[in-house]
Amino acid sequence: VEWFEAERAVLVAAVAHAHARGWWELCWEITDAMSIALEHQWRWDISSQVHELALDAADRLGDGGARAALLRNLGEALRDGGSDVGRAAECFSEAIALFQSSGDAYGESDALGNLGILQRQQGALRVAARTLTAAERLFRALPLERGLAWTLREKAVISRHHAHYSEALAQLDEAEALFAGNEESRGVGWILRTRADTEKESTVGGCPLPRRWYAGPWPGRHVTSRDAQDPRWAAARAHYEHAAQLLHAVRDHRGHTWVTLGLADMALYEGDHAAAELISRGLQETDACGDHRGRSRALTVQALLHAEANRLSEAITLAEQALAGPRDHVGAAQASFRLARLYGAAGWHNDVLHTLQQSRTHHHAAGMPFPDLADSELTRTLTLPAPRARRFRRRQ
Repeated sequence: VEWFEAERAVLVAAVAHAHARGWWELCWEITDAMSIALEHQWRWDISSQVHELALDAADRLGDGGARAALLRNLGEALRDGGSDVGRAAECFSEAIALFQSSGDAYGESDALGNLGILQRQQGALRVAARTLTAAERLFRALPLERGLAWTLREKAVISRHHAHYSEALAQLDEAEALFAGNEESRGVGWILRTRADTEKESTVGGCPLPRRWYAGPWPGRHVTSRDAQDPRWAAARAHYEHAAQLLHAVRDHRGHTWVTLGLADMALYEGDHAAAELISRGLQETDACGDHRGRSRALTVQALLHAEANRLSEAITLAEQALAGPRDHVGAAQASFRLARLYGAAGWHNDVLHTLQQSRTHHHAAGMPFPDLADSELTRTLTLPAPRARRFRRRQ
């Protein structure tokens, strides 16, 4: 990691120089070789820049295999940077077709897995599950343990969103064993973070709001139990903290950011003063690595904190910004339910109803649990004053 950070500018210049001199093979091979390091450090703009040059070089060579590999890499940069997810999908689809036509099962499985990640990030969970299952079959047949581990992690995220928590944990168990067996600490860090997400969400049944904000029914959430007293809650915290150590050690800034967001969400549910500090740090980190999806998630937490500090108007503005961010059913499902609750605190009944209907639509589109109540009845549970920050406590 240190070597690549020191040499990155030289390598980028080498790609441009090779392209300018017409050294087409060298141009695309350097680009492909450093694509994983650029992805690891979330240098999406640089990755897109060099891959455009490399694609031109591959086309001048007439090398379909090179083009397929570069399209797969460029799709990752466009997807994770959020600059053009439509083109990212096109890159993955063309790469899959090129790999298939050349009989390259390794490349095909990788491109399929990346397309599945994109579909999952957009909240098209059922489609993503089919794509990832196709990738999993190829990874197991090859076999290719690293690709299989990442694919199982993605499938576990989908299982979690569908409230299939036991299935998600089993998928994570297998993925973690594969990463650990290959001494890939970054992968283990991501698994621990995803495990913590699963344990936290299983405790609250995936409900987007703490109890002081929403006391109504939610599938899988027990009315009488207290979240912080559930052993899964303590396990989630421990796994977040371990993940943070591993991801910090390998300088995976984005992975570390999502750990911060998970801890901030836990602090919000607990009524812990640490929530404000954590979410402020999370927003700084999402801005630093250009993570638009993470920023939208952070804004919904900050919005609730502002409302509890008697800043309801600002809170609504933040929640509206979060909902206007990257369009994916999972993120929008949570953001719109939180926004509906904020509208309810302001007494804006028509806005509550409209946004609640949006949330229901997004939950159903993603296959996520949602209360089986009429809109009018659910609206009443959301139309209450905002709780105040005096309820916050410091976690011992």
